[in-house]
Amino acid sequence: MNIKTKGFTLIEVVVSIGIFTVLMLAINFLFIALYRQQGADMAMLERTQQAGRLVEVMGRELREARRGENGNFTLAIAENNTLTFFSDIDNDDLAEKVSYFLNAGSLHKNVIEPGADLSYTGTGTNTVVCKEVQNGTSPIFTYYDESYTGLEGPMSSPVNVLKIKLVGISLTLNSTNRNSSYPLHIETKVGFRNLK
Repeated sequence: MNIKTKGFTLIEVVVSIGIFTVLMLAINFLFIALYRQQGADMAMLERTQQAGRLVEVMGRELREARRGENGNFTLAIAENNTLTFFSDIDNDDLAEKVSYFLNAGSLHKNVIEPGADLSYTGTGTNTVVCKEVQNGTSPIFTYYDESYTGLEGPMSSPVNVLKIKLVGISLTLNSTNRNSSYPLHIETKVGFRNLK
């Protein structure tokens, strides 16, 4: 009589457990990699949306720039990383003095109301509008005169504010997500409607 036993040997069980463990580790690493990539993609999308909104707001404010309520010229300061102009950004029919400037890797916006004597005194309201700006030696703001056709380079420093007809905005933003290593670069050029 020949009795056959059914079952697995100890070696078969150990090999099966080993193969199962390797497969589970591989699947686990795959899910971790996908999760990290999704986080990086979401961070990139968020940075892109924030930068797009910022450039849109800056562009709208610059397009609507006009003389200050005290008669000052539309553009007060035009430097590589600082731009100061007058624009009615809060729709109260009075032009505010608006400054965008780079400080410690963040782009700040300072707004000063004209006040009762129209002198634009005081410190104004300062807000950080964009963190992680990594332009390095590349300027945030570039300036172009009326002869610009799209091929010429920007005006050289120091810039004569009376000749500026177009402002270039260029931002390179560092990743705020540790899983994303690539920076975001966004740029545009804005013309003035009311430059006088």
